[in-house]
Amino acid sequence: MKNTSNKNYTHFEWIDLAKFSSIFLVILFHCPPSLSGTVAGVSLSHLRLPSFFFYAGLLFSFSRYPSFIDFVKHRSKQLLIPYFCFFFLFYLFWLVVGKNLSSPEERAMPFYQPLIEYLYGRPFLVDWPLWFLAALFAMQCLFYLFRKINRKISVVILFALSYLSHLIDLSSVPWMLDYVCNFIFYYGIASLYKKEFFRFMEMKSRFYIGFILLIIYFICTFQLLENPDKYLAIPLNLLCSLSLIVPLFILIKAFTDHRRIPKIIKYMASNTIIMLACHTYAIRLFSILITRVMHANDDFFDGQYGLKLALAIGVTILMWIPVYIINRYFPFIIGKKRTKKQKD
Repeated sequence: MKNTSNKNYTHFEWIDLAKFSSIFLVILFHCPPSLSGTVAGVSLSHLRLPSFFFYAGLLFSFSRYPSFIDFVKHRSKQLLIPYFCFFFLFYLFWLVVGKNLSSPEERAMPFYQPLIEYLYGRPFLVDWPLWFLAALFAMQCLFYLFRKINRKISVVILFALSYLSHLIDLSSVPWMLDYVCNFIFYYGIASLYKKEFFRFMEMKSRFYIGFILLIIYFICTFQLLENPDKYLAIPLNLLCSLSLIVPLFILIKAFTDHRRIPKIIKYMASNTIIMLACHTYAIRLFSILITRVMHANDDFFDGQYGLKLALAIGVTILMWIPVYIINRYFPFIIGKKRTKKQKD
């Protein structure tokens, strides 16, 4: 399907499916059992977060915000309001229910510990997927400051930032700056070369290039399995992720060129923040129900990769409930106003 907006490249139908696929990969990764140490786990690590930041760079247009202050106001509304609202909701849940059902270490935490983490931009104790909103906000603010530099110089800066968290311990720095440095390359490349990328996606030769990129991915993965020097591993990981993201997007576009995407997919793709904030609680709920019905322990999921996929599909479907409720009755949570139709 062709785009409906030539100005900002934001209405390609395949992008909707790409967004939905990215959030599904995140949900799949978080469902038990862990894929750590498996080939699928390595591929997901090269794809799920890099693809999230990559399409975020493709979609956002800085040109509408000539002033840094205007830009910060806009992104605060779209990112920091959901960051605050979802944290507040799940913090109340943690105080009333979650803390008592958690591990002894977590029960020993003072009630204000999640508040400190929230202000620090590292909300790991309560609704930890919200780190993505904090990291994306910090990343976009940082990228805004040097986005008008020559593109080649910008690429060098982005690449250099990928090394920064390996040279300096940034794990205790506020607002996920270690993650910002690790993933800003994907966001920046997509933003700087969005026009070229969308033109590439219309080329007939993209399938051949996608096939070559997959070969490159397997070569780079083989090199990573050989445990290279950590400084060599950084460009190899960057190349691995880009060599998977582009073929995935090519396949997604090929699908949408021949079939229309269901409206429900588009609807869910436009509400990935809600899905991001709520999915881990849904995973935990489903996991508890499954283990109680099967009269099993948590290790019941070990090796059950088919069950992992089924659980991810079930959680994704369940996400329609908070998506609908928030959009229908509480849109302020995601920085939106209620429309006249919603009020009626």
